[in-house]
Amino acid sequence: MKNDRKEIFKVRFQKHYPRLCNIAYGYVSDRDDSEDIVQDIFIQIWNKGKDTLPEQEFVAYITTSVKNSCISFLRKKQHHTISLEENPSVANSMPEEIPIEGPENKSPEEHLQAALATLPPKCKDIFLMAKLRQMKYRDIANELNLSEKTIENQMTKAIRLLRTYVAENSVFLILVIAIVLTLIENPK
Repeated sequence: MKNDRKEIFKVRFQKHYPRLCNIAYGYVSDRDDSEDIVQDIFIQIWNKGKDTLPEQEFVAYITTSVKNSCISFLRKKQHHTISLEENPSVANSMPEEIPIEGPENKSPEEHLQAALATLPPKCKDIFLMAKLRQMKYRDIANELNLSEKTIENQMTKAIRLLRTYVAENSVFLILVIAIVLTLIENPK
């Protein structure tokens, strides 16, 4: 009986894994994260004995599980903050003053341009259309002859890349945010 269960599980894994990874990738826009999410779900399914469900129920269950896990993953990622009380070493490593000028330091405008330069060209265009020109995804999709889903994916990618840049250059975080907000509120 146990060998039959393993074989059925193996067949279902091989059958559904690629499709579920694509669904997860649509949410998290990262291949490694999407594969991790799907693998964790298969482990949970095995541990809970849900692999014995009839095929149609199994497909519905696992598809819903992937979507819910992706949403939870994105929420955790979005709200991941470190409290100074919880981690005093972070507070000790923070600079007393933020150096703004100096030959070795970039100006806030240069940091903004450098952050935008990390984006691929099409991704940068879509981001600027959405944020500076305040266009709706539907309008951007129509103008660029792309699907709305492509626009959403490009915006997710842009935000992820900009967050990475800011995290790596956190000294200017407040200045970059202030400049971006100024640009968004007062487009030229």
